[in-house]
Parts: sequence; structure tokens; C-alpha cells
Amino acid sequence: MLKPITQDSANRICCLIIGKYGLGKTSLIRTILGQAFIEGIWQQKADPDALDKVVVISAESGLLAVRDLVKDGKVEGYEIGSLEDFKEAYQLLASTKEMKERYSWIFVDSLTEIASRCEEAMKAKYPNSSDTYKMWGDYSSIMTTLIKAFRDLPEYSVVFTCLETVEKDENNKRYIAPMMAGKGLKEKLPSFFDEVFYLTIEQDSNGKDHRIFYTQPVKEYPAKDRSGKLNPIEMPNLLTIKNKILNGGN
Repeated sequence: MLKPITQDSANRICCLIIGKYGLGKTSLIRTILGQAFIEGIWQQKADPDALDKVVVISAESGLLAVRDLVKDGKVEGYEIGSLEDFKEAYQLLASTKEMKERYSWIFVDSLTEIASRCEEAMKAKYPNSSDTYKMWGDYSSIMTTLIKAFRDLPEYSVVFTCLETVEKDENNKRYIAPMMAGKGLKEKLPSFFDEVFYLTIEQDSNGKDHRIFYTQPVKEYPAKDRSGKLNPIEMPNLLTIKNKILNGGN
């Protein structure tokens, strides 16, 4: 049965953020809640109670980077300790009216850890070395299905984070790729998204460090912007980027 395009699907974004350890990918939750990183300090620039709420799906070991927001009840979410937890989180967000009414953002942190949970589940399911080929086939199929299922939830803007790793192509040229098991999956992952941002730190002319998003493929960095509304380099503020994409680049 054909499904019509709805206003919900036109008022959302879905993006993948790739970056090294310790750059503050989890901290980007703050930008959804109206905070900005100014002079080395997170500052509240908008009333969080007037903004859309975010639910965090965390497979990382805690939310230390946003512990103050968790303590104040500004960040809510679920810990993912297994593949089944991730599946359950999807069902909850997809089928529960209260969740759809309460949250407008989903922040999945991180695909690297969730892929590890899936790999663990597949190794437990296929303990024999003779089943290795089938194990990796199931792993890739399950991860692809779940990522796309979260991506396509129509009521939410969805953000995925992922650690980076360095790979080399057939010409021995290095490139940045998502860190997860499965060569085929890590190569395909960026193609699942309209927006892929590479988070890094660069210095300005005064030698001051700034966190930035690359939104276009520069050097070996994986990035793209299918909206055509973003500059090649943007400040890593998810709320600002969403507004820019949906409001014609303004």
C-alpha cells in the first residue's frame, strides 16, 4: 500500500556524526536543548522548556558529558546493554503514542557500541567456526535493518554518533570510516543518510581551537549534505543546523 508524504517527514532531519574519541559527540545533545559552546563553556542560549525534547538511546558507559542535564531532568533516555535492548527501544519509539507526543529528537550514542552488542549476540548465536559466514551475514542484515528503521521513524529527527577509524583503499590511500565490525557495513553506512557530518577540531588564525563539522567531503573526511543548505564547514550545533536545513538555509 502506498504511503503519502506527510508534513512529519518534511519537518525532520536524520544525520550521522563521525569523529574521534573525546571530541564531544555526546555533548552535542546540549545543542538540541538550546546550549552553545562559547569561550570554552556551555551556555544556555534558549529556554529548554520551550524547545522540543530529546530521548537518548545510549550504549555508551553512562552520560557523564551531560550529567548535569540528566540530574536536572532535561535529558531522558534508555541504556542499551544488548541487541534486544536496541530492538525494544525501537518498538517503544515506533509504537507508543506517549513517546511520539513527548519527544521530537532521538539521539543514538553510539553506533560503534551498538554494533559491538550486535556482534556479541551473533557470536553467541553462532558459536561454531563453520557458521562464520552466516554469522556475519546476519550481523550486517540486522544492523542495516535496525539503523534504517530508526532513521525512518517519521515523527522524530534522528541523530546517530559513531567513532572513526582509519582505513586504506586499494591504492593504499587512507580515508576515515565509521568504526564498527563488518567491512561491507562500514563502507555502506554513510550512504544510509542524507546528512553525514565529520566532527573535528581545527585552529583559527590566532591558534585558537574550534570544534567544527565538515559537511562536504574534504581530504579523507567522510561528509555530505544532500539538503544543499549548509556551508562546507558549520559550527556543530544540531538545533541551528536543523533550522537551517528546514528553513531554506536562513
